Amino acid sequence: MQESSEQALKQPKVFYLSCLTTLCERFGAYAISFLLVIYAKVIFQYSDTEAFALFAIFNALAYLTPAIGGYLADNFIGIRRCIILGLVLECVGLALLASTIEVIFLLGLSLVIIGIGLFKTGPTDLMARDYGEHDPRIDSGFTLFYMSINIGVLFAAVVFGFVLKFFGWHWTFIAASSTLILSLLVYFVLRESAAKDDSEPGKAKLSIKLKLLLPLGVILSAIIFTAMLYYINIANIFFVIVTSLVIVYFLFEIIRSPKDEKLRIIACLFLILVGFVFFVMYFQYYESMVLFIKRSVDHKIFGFEFPITIFLSFNAVWIILLSPVLAWLYKYLGKRGKDLAVTTKFPLGVLITSLCFFTLVASQYFLNSNMQISPAWVFFAMLFYSLGELLVSALGVAMVAHIAPKRMYGVMMGAWFLMGVAMASSISGRVAAWASVPASITDPLQIFQIYMHAFLKIGIIGLVCAVLIFIVSPFIKRIANL
Repeated sequence: MQESSEQALKQPKVFYLSCLTTLCERFGAYAISFLLVIYAKVIFQYSDTEAFALFAIFNALAYLTPAIGGYLADNFIGIRRCIILGLVLECVGLALLASTIEVIFLLGLSLVIIGIGLFKTGPTDLMARDYGEHDPRIDSGFTLFYMSINIGVLFAAVVFGFVLKFFGWHWTFIAASSTLILSLLVYFVLRESAAKDDSEPGKAKLSIKLKLLLPLGVILSAIIFTAMLYYINIANIFFVIVTSLVIVYFLFEIIRSPKDEKLRIIACLFLILVGFVFFVMYFQYYESMVLFIKRSVDHKIFGFEFPITIFLSFNAVWIILLSPVLAWLYKYLGKRGKDLAVTTKFPLGVLITSLCFFTLVASQYFLNSNMQISPAWVFFAMLFYSLGELLVSALGVAMVAHIAPKRMYGVMMGAWFLMGVAMASSISGRVAAWASVPASITDPLQIFQIYMHAFLKIGIIGLVCAVLIFIVSPFIKRIANL
């Protein structure tokens, strides 16, 4: 009996395909996540505000396209084909980032965006389809999946930081591109485990019409996204329009769905709103906090000076350390029927993340003679940041598997990325602008104070939102029957 119980808690075979392909894909993709703001400033002479805006729109588009990719995977192309095409486009896009010609660089970003969109929901969609309803493995499985992502992130921080330091920008992006080839190889080795979990279109032969429309769609999307990255204001208008259309779609689904599905859709949308609040804070790590670490954190550890990406890896280190602990805790509590509901984990994650910003604010009382703080402050601030991330971001797709009607898995996952993440990213650039340092300010203490004021405001907003969400969450738990 003990053996069969342990067997029942083993992860499905597709879990390993999802984890390993995503690990390699994130390894390559995080080269641009870590370095985009700095690259835009160093190579193209962007101001702080312009660099934040570029990252915000790039990141927002990278989270918008999975809504489309998930829909295509479920209804037209198939999940496995989307994974392959996505990895190929990301590989080409990352290689183009090596160019110092701005329009080619932006085109490379566009191909990365399209590739992420096609790939992103695939691994999680395959996993969600392989779990049964109320499967006790879901939370631990998605938490371990999230840990694998952060192993890739950690590799990216270490490898690309030193490649940049010793070989320069060009080879950094070429190296990032090569990791996508590795992801493709891993996928083809393990592809049989995904066959039964593919969507129905993925099990059928691709029509001639789709074979013609697919490359045309990629070309048109690349042109549109390149223009949007160049004209940021147009991109912001676009996000407002798309989000409005998605809200209208879900209102239609709520009206036409039976009562049980109706309530589940509403619960999902509430948790997506919680995700939105979290991600506005979360993306500061790649925007305002990148330049804070570059300017106001001592880069020496035990007398050795390290690249900035090493300090950005602290998040991944904590994720890797905390993930197995939380996975074990979820499994332990789940077997005893005492696990916290997702509606409780989400606002708790927002609350804990706000503590990261309060920790950085507290560091102002421990400046060294260069008006910088010890990297230890960033390391321990990342403890709160990472724990909050595991409670919200890591469980976002698990939330879909918990609550969303099965017929809407792909679309709801896409909505999580669009409404919870993409819109938050577009707003995060404006929040990051609170921490913009004008070129005229060079005094280290003044620069530090700008960051402290911004981080204090962000922390307070997160704290207030967490309290409000805690008040509403019991109602959402009740209507979703969790």
